[in-house]
Amino acid sequence: MIHLDTLNRGELFNELSELAREQGVNNKDRWTQLVDEVLDSHLSDAELNPDNDLIGLKTALSDMWEVYESTAGEETIKAIDEDPETPHA
Repeated sequence: MIHLDTLNRGELFNELSELAREQGVNNKDRWTQLVDEVLDSHLSDAELNPDNDLIGLKTALSDMWEVYESTAGEETIKAIDEDPETPHA
């Protein structure tokens, strides 16, 4: 099987950030679950080499929760907390 190894930590963080915004991730536990899901997906698609330091990569990405949270900004946090079913004026 060919392993592409084309994804770096920055690209994975960008993907995670986008997915987290779409899914309304608002805590570190859910962020860590998302990290697991994304890495598993890329492993199954052979976009990551299982022989690489995946534990280190997972730890580094999980620890980037604070970076995501600080870059998400108040507007995103407000949007995450907002109920889409509530009528707006």
